[in-house]
Amino acid sequence: CRGGYCFELNNLLRTALEAIGYDVTPLLCRVRWGNADDSEGPNSPLNHIVLKVKTADKGTFIADVGFGGTNSRRPVSLDVADEPQHLPEGSFRVVPSKHAHFHVLQLQIKNEWTPLYEWREERAPFIDQVVGNWYACSHPESFFTRSLFAFRIVVGDERHLILNEKYIIRQGYGEEKIETVEIITEKMRLLELMDEVFGAKDFDIEGIDRYLSASE
Repeated sequence: CRGGYCFELNNLLRTALEAIGYDVTPLLCRVRWGNADDSEGPNSPLNHIVLKVKTADKGTFIADVGFGGTNSRRPVSLDVADEPQHLPEGSFRVVPSKHAHFHVLQLQIKNEWTPLYEWREERAPFIDQVVGNWYACSHPESFFTRSLFAFRIVVGDERHLILNEKYIIRQGYGEEKIETVEIITEKMRLLELMDEVFGAKDFDIEGIDRYLSASE
């Protein structure tokens, strides 16, 4: 049992938005968050998807409910050039990428602008989404085949995250953010968290403890 990731969650959101009349364009992205410097050229695949949404008043936004804990839950405007947008999760901006024809979403962290992902203004055909989705869920170098990851907003802005052996609780944002980290060392503790915090009850637990520091 699992919730899903960008190709599933954002396409579900797309279906809902289109059903109520919004103009939605899916865009494939290269993830920059956590990746090595790409000054010499792209070094990550187009394996993330976001939505460009046009509203009735001609506003244009990036909507993304599938990027985990570093993204804005609120839409990010594409109509304010490179001006910072102060949203609940922090300050974001959209600027031209160093790669031709791409734009990049950045998050301000400790007064530095950190890239999250970049995209080009080209509707993503379904077949290209299939390829990106296959890479994300099947390729041996994909984050999702190498890591245990769960994320949930539990109460208000309290975000709960499991990343391999780390159980992280975050409250608040920016300089006021409070973060607690527990190192999970026992399989039973991991299963307890997956059940009680993330609501995951029926999933394959064979070998799940390989992600824990105690099993290294």
